[in-house]
Amino acid sequence: MSRSLVLVVGALAFTLTADSVSAQAPKQAPKKPPAKAAPRVPAKTPETKKPEPPSPPPPDLMVTASYVTGDKTSKGTVLMHGARQRVGYESSLTSIYQCDGHRTLQLNNDTRVYLVTLDPVASTEMPATPANGKHKGGTITNTTTIVDTGEKKEMFGFTARHLKTTVTKEPSVDACDKRPERVEIDGWYIDLPSTISCVGAPPPQREIRVDAKDASCSDVVTYVRPSPSMAYPVSYAMTVTSGGDAPVTSKMEATDVKRTTAEAQQFDVPADYMEVGSAALLALDHRPGDDGPKKTGALRIGVAPLTNGSGQSVSVGDLTDALISSLEESGTNAILLKGSTPAQLAADCSARSCDYILTNAVSEMKRPGKGMLGKIAGTSSEALSAKIDYQLLVPGAPKPLVSASEHSGTSMFQTTVGAAKRVSQFVLPIMMGYRMMNTLTAMGGNASPGMMQQTQDPMLSAAFSLVDRATGNKPQPILTTEDGAAAAALQKEIESLLAELKKKKS
Repeated sequence: MSRSLVLVVGALAFTLTADSVSAQAPKQAPKKPPAKAAPRVPAKTPETKKPEPPSPPPPDLMVTASYVTGDKTSKGTVLMHGARQRVGYESSLTSIYQCDGHRTLQLNNDTRVYLVTLDPVASTEMPATPANGKHKGGTITNTTTIVDTGEKKEMFGFTARHLKTTVTKEPSVDACDKRPERVEIDGWYIDLPSTISCVGAPPPQREIRVDAKDASCSDVVTYVRPSPSMAYPVSYAMTVTSGGDAPVTSKMEATDVKRTTAEAQQFDVPADYMEVGSAALLALDHRPGDDGPKKTGALRIGVAPLTNGSGQSVSVGDLTDALISSLEESGTNAILLKGSTPAQLAADCSARSCDYILTNAVSEMKRPGKGMLGKIAGTSSEALSAKIDYQLLVPGAPKPLVSASEHSGTSMFQTTVGAAKRVSQFVLPIMMGYRMMNTLTAMGGNASPGMMQQTQDPMLSAAFSLVDRATGNKPQPILTTEDGAAAAALQKEIESLLAELKKKKS
């Protein structure tokens, strides 16, 4: 075979073999193109919430502090709420100052009574001129200076400033009270939050102070100090120097200062509290008018309702209440007896464990003449004179223990009776018996309450304001009303009775 023929036959054989193989193999499905991947969607970023602004701190402020003088230590708390402030002591005494009402409320929480003191005003009233027409006395100037040292430090989350305060008392050569005094305070003070607008009762600016040893002498006292600020003490050392006495040093340290939310009713008088007219009545262990517990060895006087035979209008109910209050202020337990006849009074006195029965009658009321007698007495033509007849009886005794009369006259200790139900002091009241008051009085050394109210510590100011109220050291006006004339006669009666009872007791 030729070579070309061999090539043709080989090619034909290869073709037949390939066809037979192709006929025997199963047909495969056409390949699908690969699926396209879904486009990637970027994950959503969670929305970022804006942080909420921090809640404002509570609007009120509470400061707890410790006071130390020698071996005496007391604690107190001041709660500030807007335009009001509450000072709590360790005892049952609480002081509330209402800036919006311009008054201080002193509460005895045991007996549920309270005393109101209005903000001090610059006094222009002078005492009655003595019979000789000459007034004794001079001037006293109390000057307060405050120096900021520029030092600062963090205390209780506040920025405290270092302040030094000095209060000096300078009497004139003719002053009744010639005793110089000086108060030095070195302390740290914070600025109160803007939500607090009350820093305590304002200190006195000008007043008339009667000499306790000579009622015909009085001084005009003036207080000079910087403008009020919102600086509040959290720590200080105080040194008081009075005359030639040794200095008295005291310390105050705040133990806690915190923002809080106080209830508004904490800054007002509860509805069931009764108002009283003096610090001594505030300090009693019972409500005035209540019998209270009779202590061993103590006297209890049953007071019969006052009667009036003068022919003039006299508030017998108010004067009876005032008489009882005055006896209570002197430390003598006095109660109002029920009844009008001697038998009724004696029965009530026996049932209530009285030691004595006291009866009073206004028997005379007249104006002094304009002649020589009136001039010698130094009385005003408008002044009144009252006569009080009184008896002190021992129940069951055949005759009175005391039977006497008193006239109002023109004593420098006269007290005019106002329209209030309870009349304030007729005799010098006893000092407060609370532990906190004793400590604060020690802190003041012999310094006058007016000086101590110049500090920037509301606890001190409230306490010494009460001490000042308790002393009753105020000028007394000449009597111009029937009630005032009767009150002055009753005052003399009380002084005579107390002296007589003291003699009987000894």
